[in-house]
Amino acid sequence: MCAELGAVAALVLALGAPADAKSCTERLKTCQGFCAKTEGRSPGCLAKCGEYRQACLASGCWESKYVSKECGFAKQ
Repeated sequence: MCAELGAVAALVLALGAPADAKSCTERLKTCQGFCAKTEGRSPGCLAKCGEYRQACLASGCWESKYVSKECGFAKQ
């Protein structure tokens, strides 16, 4: 169980950080990749990514269940 949690935490850190994402749309792709790898592209997970993107487009900031609020994204 601990090994599984550690693997999930490592994946979240790897996919959750927007280091390469410079825009809301690029960050959306990262979120969708996270859904594909961890939740089999579940519709609920992908819908949440879309909600996070809409908020990012409005504010330039991305915040999700796994990612603390980060700002400075191009609104595209």
